[in-house]
Amino acid sequence: MSARITVNQRLIYSGRDRLKLVCAVRLWEAPNGDLLSTWLSGSDNEPASDNCAVMSRSSDGGNTWSDPEMLVAAGEMAGAAGPMLIGKRGQLIAFGGYWPYDKHYTERYWFRMESNDSGHTWGERQPLTVHNNYGGFGEPIQLANGELLFPGAFHDPRPVPLVAPIKQLCEATSEEEALAMPAVPGESSGRKFATHLHGCCVYISPDEEATSLQEYGYIANRPLGLLEPVCVQLRDGRIVMLMRAEWGGYLWRAESADNGRTWTPAWETDIPNPSSHTSLIRLPDGRIALIHNPTGQKGVFGLRNPLSIWISDDEMASWSIREDVIASSGNYRPDNWPAGPNRLAYPHAKILDGKLVFVYDRNRRDAVFVEVEIR
Repeated sequence: MSARITVNQRLIYSGRDRLKLVCAVRLWEAPNGDLLSTWLSGSDNEPASDNCAVMSRSSDGGNTWSDPEMLVAAGEMAGAAGPMLIGKRGQLIAFGGYWPYDKHYTERYWFRMESNDSGHTWGERQPLTVHNNYGGFGEPIQLANGELLFPGAFHDPRPVPLVAPIKQLCEATSEEEALAMPAVPGESSGRKFATHLHGCCVYISPDEEATSLQEYGYIANRPLGLLEPVCVQLRDGRIVMLMRAEWGGYLWRAESADNGRTWTPAWETDIPNPSSHTSLIRLPDGRIALIHNPTGQKGVFGLRNPLSIWISDDEMASWSIREDVIASSGNYRPDNWPAGPNRLAYPHAKILDGKLVFVYDRNRRDAVFVEVEIR
């Protein structure tokens, strides 16, 4: 265990019965102070027709958690949960969506809903079109000018799919170069990343009600895909976006100097990443923390193990602390999955009562709440 960072873990839920799957755990704070955790669930795996979104509640600061309740049930399409935030009237605002499971998240139908009792009951669902139903978005950050900025992604269908092997496509520097690469018999070209151009953008709301979202930016200069962005605003006003680069081995970065209206092309950083989601947050003392799996190798999926916390005290110019805080050994074989190392994935961080906490999913079967002490 690190001498500078220690963690205390508590189990939120362990998958069972028809809600066996635990994927992409998220953490929110309700207006009444309750903690809410949401995740993608279902009987086995994802994507699947019975995928749904569930929510668990803690009224004692994360010490104990309720059994999950259904938030967005599967119907004709699979269900999913989006971000939550507190509106100016003290109501809880949540986003959810439906998606055809066989299209593997490339097509999504979003809605917005409100709760006046901290998420116990919900009002009418209001449809919300995001990038012509080929996009998604994550937790917003509040900019210095008061606007809400939601890091977003899009999945535009390609008129002509890519056919070259993944290890070649991950080196392509333009769409033209990628399209010119020939197929190799017996080698995968990347499935949905070959048929759809995955890129990143932002959706901006002028106030904390988020009743409408305006799209800005089109970061799509990596043919094999950029997705699952996270953002933070630096002290000089620039907004930094870090992105998952599929089969890329490292996180990619883009910046905006005009409150998210325009963005630089993305570039590869030196931060290892195994094609997995990260969490980026400013700490109460002003430093910036990145929670992620610091593993990666180009052309393959790296290990989502361990989970690390990196801390920057110079506005992300460097990382003065790099600590592995959670690691797991041994092999795990979920139903219908090949055997592999334990997976510690999709961290999502918050600042609660002045302290860093986060949640993550373990082996896609457990939701875990983590309190962090940084000395």
